[in-house]
Amino acid sequence: MLAKINTSSSFRGVSKTLVIFQFSLNVHCKSPSYQTGLLWVKKVGYYQLYKPKEVADDWIIIADESIGIGQEKVLVVLGIRRGNIKFDRPLKIQDLEPLLVKSKENWTGDMIAEQLRIVKKRIGNILYAVTDSGSALKKGLREAGINHTNDLTHSIAIALEKIYKKNDEFIEYTHKMGQMRFKLCNSKYAHLIPPNQRSKSRFLNIDIISNWGMKVLKALETNTVSIEERKQLLWVKEKQPLIEEMDTIINAVKQISILLKTNGLSKKTKRQCINILKQYKTGKMKIFKTHMTKYFEDNILNIQKRGEHLLCSSDIIESTFGKYKNEISKNPMSGITDLALIIPALTINSSREEIKKAIDYSTVKELKQWNKENLCESLSVKRNLIFPKKKNEYIFQ
Repeated sequence: MLAKINTSSSFRGVSKTLVIFQFSLNVHCKSPSYQTGLLWVKKVGYYQLYKPKEVADDWIIIADESIGIGQEKVLVVLGIRRGNIKFDRPLKIQDLEPLLVKSKENWTGDMIAEQLRIVKKRIGNILYAVTDSGSALKKGLREAGINHTNDLTHSIAIALEKIYKKNDEFIEYTHKMGQMRFKLCNSKYAHLIPPNQRSKSRFLNIDIISNWGMKVLKALETNTVSIEERKQLLWVKEKQPLIEEMDTIINAVKQISILLKTNGLSKKTKRQCINILKQYKTGKMKIFKTHMTKYFEDNILNIQKRGEHLLCSSDIIESTFGKYKNEISKNPMSGITDLALIIPALTINSSREEIKKAIDYSTVKELKQWNKENLCESLSVKRNLIFPKKKNEYIFQ
């Protein structure tokens, strides 16, 4: 079971790996099938969701919703008590308690507020929630009476988007990168092509764009680039001021991110961040400084007591969604199924006793009931109603 949770291997891959180990080590024992591994993971996820949680007055939650194929969205809420946060390292998934995993075709603010009230009844008082700036989430938190702290990564991305989205130089630079990638991808100059640009999260990954530009500028100053290669790259030189400006901002982003994701947002770390931005006095760098200063001022209002550190990053839930999406990508047309239980399963303590307790905690019937109550009808079910499989139908791959 841990072999699945702690690696990116598929359920079938884990099962076959165990068989290979048996042959290699000359060990004769039964090896669990991939269906057994899948069932164990679901049982562990169910256990993590419903095992008794501490009722306290200092809970902090991280919430987000992720979209799959179609309109289905899964809402996930993870929680941790303030006293359990170690502000000397970023959060790990095992630090958190899963509080909610539920899907709907459309989450409104009222629906989210209703679910958050249920969560509050189970765990007690929630000091604040860390989320992105999604309007439905913000409304849900507001109606549930929960303070909101904006996620640092998304706030930085929003600031960069405001600076560069309508900037003609940036638009021309990214357009030429796209053209170069398309033109050279099947040529002898394919080793020069820029990285692929993700349209949906371009401003979350702007460092990829600036890093490539900086590498090109440095390469053009050396003798390692041939005349033909130089011709393909010379256009980047024209964008040097833009690239260097982006690189300067990204360096500040890295310093601020490391500081706040490790130590949290406090009056002390706020001063340290402002000190990092002090040198930014002109152009877009000044605009970035203004956006970030406003972020610090708005969110530091959630500090309740002297010397408190605020959790201000929801990266951990993003990485958890990443692992879940890696699983559903193997069969994306199934939509959101009870495999969503792998999300809470990732928070399990790796002790043998805890895992055994988790597997024995629920029955297959209870898992089916959970599926019925918490997930909307999956795409595979809808598709099979319209296009039923014929008996003895074979699919050739």
